[in-house]
Amino acid sequence: MSEQGRSTMEKPLFRHPADLADELQSLPPEEAVQFLIQLPPETAAQTLGELDPQAAQAILKFVEETKLQEYLHYLPPNVAADLLGFLDEENRQRILASLPREESRRIQNLLVYPPDTAGGIMSDQFIKIRATQTVQEVLEELRSRPRPSESDISYLYVVDEQDRLVGVVPLRTLVFARPEERIQEIMVREVYTLSVHDDREKVAQQFEHYHFLALPVLDDEGRLVGIVKATDVLEVARDEATEDMQLMVGLSGEEKTWTPWPISIRLRLPWLLFNLMTAFLAGWVVSLFEGTIARWTALTAFLPIIAGQGGNAGSQTLTIIVRDLATGDLDPSQGLRALNKELLVGTLNGVIIGLVVGMVGYLWRGDWVLGIVAGAAMMLDMIAAAIAGVAVPLGLKLLRLDPALASSIFLTTVTDVCGFFALLTLATIALHYLS
Repeated sequence: MSEQGRSTMEKPLFRHPADLADELQSLPPEEAVQFLIQLPPETAAQTLGELDPQAAQAILKFVEETKLQEYLHYLPPNVAADLLGFLDEENRQRILASLPREESRRIQNLLVYPPDTAGGIMSDQFIKIRATQTVQEVLEELRSRPRPSESDISYLYVVDEQDRLVGVVPLRTLVFARPEERIQEIMVREVYTLSVHDDREKVAQQFEHYHFLALPVLDDEGRLVGIVKATDVLEVARDEATEDMQLMVGLSGEEKTWTPWPISIRLRLPWLLFNLMTAFLAGWVVSLFEGTIARWTALTAFLPIIAGQGGNAGSQTLTIIVRDLATGDLDPSQGLRALNKELLVGTLNGVIIGLVVGMVGYLWRGDWVLGIVAGAAMMLDMIAAAIAGVAVPLGLKLLRLDPALASSIFLTTVTDVCGFFALLTLATIALHYLS
């Protein structure tokens, strides 16, 4: 075992499972399992539940089935379903068959839904009541139940005989209601709900917009099958933000610091090769003007300046558009309005930056033609950057792809090609008419 593994193993085992999970993720999977089995079973189970998906998938390959069965008993069904989702079908079914029937049924019901939907992240731990019950009857029923966690009783959900949701009662409303009042008299009838098929990004947007502590999840028949809690959505929002940030630069959206290096290479190399192809495209544009560059070598100093500045300006626009699409603040139908605004900003910024570049070009070489050419090219590239910063993510959205999908690679391709072409074309024209 490595020195890192031994030093970690010697630390006290009463730490929070989230801290233990951080240490597990920094170890090779074989060593992580040895660390895990030394923990008390309940702590080990909670630690597994805190792992990032990739780390959990890697570590579970080395956990014995009997141990995993033991750990699952200490986990809520939704967390157990997440862990079992990392196993192949044969192992998953074998473990489910070994669990108590009711526990297995609850986990299987959650495994039906894809992990990136409301059904995949919901919990089946919630309290159902009837509209005809009195406040006193509900309070007595709550007292007779095993003590739930605080997050499970923010709301009580009112259902009919077919388990269709008809209303919600906030816990504070129940506490202050008169004992003889019927639930139907105090329940909220207009309830915001989620469908089991809703994408997790949409779920995060609902919580951000309405600030609920929990939202009920309904199946296709309108039956209440689970709830999504705000604490769960915080993790979803973090994962979505991380995924968008990585996708924008051509990463997979799933890679972590401790992802094994062969997986990192497999995830990164395709986008690096694609980026290389786009770089060759920009190089080809420059090669078309070899004669111009040979006659006016000062142009080479402005090629990286114009391309870099255009890329920076485009990245500003791109970040805003991708963020607003992700949060729901921008609808694709508003794309033309967003484009008009960014065109105005890009043009004005381009004029100002272009004047600065032109002045530098004039002062550097004492050549007012060079200053005009460089400044005009800078302005045109800033305008192209504004257009690309809006068009690339909106175009991906219309194609039903993630707007963050390597959008920065597409953007820099546009700004490099447009910047080089503008500068060298204007320089060729200037040489032809003003030499």
